[in-house]
Amino acid sequence: MEQIEKNTVAAENQLAGAGLVTFENPNGKGRRVLFVGNSITRHAPAPAIGWERDCGMAASSLDRDYVHLLMQKFRETDPDAAFCICQVADWERNYKNGSETYPFFAAARDFCADIIFFRFIENVPRKDFDDEAFRREYAAFASYLNPTGKARIVLSSGFWKHEGDAAIWTVAVERGYPFVELGDLGETDEMKAIGLFEHTGVANHPGDRGMEAIAERLWNAV
Repeated sequence: MEQIEKNTVAAENQLAGAGLVTFENPNGKGRRVLFVGNSITRHAPAPAIGWERDCGMAASSLDRDYVHLLMQKFRETDPDAAFCICQVADWERNYKNGSETYPFFAAARDFCADIIFFRFIENVPRKDFDDEAFRREYAAFASYLNPTGKARIVLSSGFWKHEGDAAIWTVAVERGYPFVELGDLGETDEMKAIGLFEHTGVANHPGDRGMEAIAERLWNAV
């Protein structure tokens, strides 16, 4: 079984009842950093599957997910940095008509980030994956979230290897964006939360070591 098939956490309603766009220190005068992702970036509590936190699944605490690890790295040199978290599982599931989801993410666009991390692919349906449509819509989404055209955009592969990884790499090459490979992490149980959650889908998400590795690789790209 491929590692991505072990992710049995539903792509729907990952933030049921919660905003898809959230902020930390949004009025800060420092760098403005936008994190665009899925459950690995932020998943609301889901008691039915044993997930009780509101952060990147399956970190042991809010400050141990890759987003907040990166926030801490930025704050070390830029204490008044501003941050935005944009959860785009809905875009992933509907990527062929990605622009239809844009109204949900207007606040992230209006944030006018200086740095944008694109770290998602895992919920994109693998059956009948349309490489051309994905590349078109993925690139368009990056442009939408970068209204000034001045942001430094960092792309990554999936934590679990996905057919769309090559499409993301192609967009990175065409646009001159840094590309960060993460797929090897998802092949290693040490990087997951195996044994810490009864639900296998949750347990196959990155644990603290995986989150640290993701944060380190993304940080090195900027």
